[in-house]
Parts: sequence; structure tokens; C-alpha cells
Amino acid sequence: MTGHTRGREGSMGTSRRSLLGTAGAIVVGGIAGLGALGASSEPAAAVDGDPAAFEAGDSPTVTSNDGRVESVYLSPRVEVSWTDFGDGVDAVTVTLAVGGPAGVDEVYRETVTAEAADSTPDDIASVERFDAGSVAGDLAVAFERADATERGDAVTSDRLSDPTLAGGETSSTTLDLVLRADVVGGRDEATVVRTTTVDVSVENPPGDAGAGGTVDVDTA
Repeated sequence: MTGHTRGREGSMGTSRRSLLGTAGAIVVGGIAGLGALGASSEPAAAVDGDPAAFEAGDSPTVTSNDGRVESVYLSPRVEVSWTDFGDGVDAVTVTLAVGGPAGVDEVYRETVTAEAADSTPDDIASVERFDAGSVAGDLAVAFERADATERGDAVTSDRLSDPTLAGGETSSTTLDLVLRADVVGGRDEATVVRTTTVDVSVENPPGDAGAGGTVDVDTA
């Protein structure tokens, strides 16, 4: 995990592994948990979809004379699929965390149950699909837009900003996105973890100046 490209490295107060526990595997930019659903008779799960659509101002690079990044908005849509749950699936818990040089902040943690498949608790915008099938099933859920800088103490506006930027300079912070899905049904359960990264940048545009006007010249 890297921090500002201009030397703002730091040790993480909370590691991804300690946040997410020991269950499941971690891979960067891919799917963890199994090679292909249905390859084993043991309960298995996978996650797919768009882990988070990042917005910082109008684009991933913020233009700011004071080097400040005010917000980093997340708009996740997550798909979870599973196989070989003998009694079907009772509940799926989806967790999304964001990590930076100072540690990890949990942005979302929501549970969808088969009994209330249409409910939208807290940060869930909509449950698009919940098939609790035992042989094969899936869940597609969209979350409300949230500002990651307001969900903890590790990834904040101050930590993403760089007030020392001179005109024409850019500073970037690499953030880890960690997505975890816990699938539970009867006596079966499976966990899958997926990670990816995104760079949030701030640019101080170079100084510029202009001049103009009119001059009247009279003779006598």
C-alpha cells in the first residue's frame, strides 16, 4: 500500500488482514475464494461487479490551489454468487473497507436476509436480485453513495490533501478497496474477499496572469 507520491508514507494502524479476519483469500484485482463456481461439492462463493465507482469532485483528479481533496465518494454495486449450500442461503453480509497509509476504514457493512430480501437497511439503496438457491444462487445489491472520508479516521480529507503543493505539481494517494462477502445458510458458510486499488490525485495548477486595456492618445 502506498501513500502520497511526494513522500507521505506511513504505517497502517489496522491491516487489511486484521480487519477482514483469517477467512478467505486475498488477491489484487481479481476474484478470491475459488477458481470456478461448481468445481467443488463444498460450499463456495464469489464476488463480482463494480466494487466502487470513485468520484472526487468531477474526476479522480481534483484541481485545487490549496492542494485539498474534500471528498471521495463511493457508489458500489456488488454481485455475490454461490454454489452447494444444501439448505439454501439465509443471509449475505457485504463489507467494503478503504485503506490508506494511516490504516483502514470500514465504509459499508450490511446484511441482506432471505426472509426480508426486499428490505433496504441503512446504506443499501436497492436489492436488485436475491436468489437463495441451494445448488446455485446469487445476490445483486446497490449501495447508497457515501463519502469515504467521513466514515473513519484513516482515510480523511486531511490525509488525502497536500497543502505544500507548488503551482504545476500533482500529488497522489493510492487507496486499497477491500470487498468481503460472507454467505451463510444452514450449517454451511463461505467467505470471499476481493481487493483493488485506486489513485486519488490533487493538482495545483500553475500560476497565470493576464493584462489588457485601452490607451487613449491625444495631441494638441
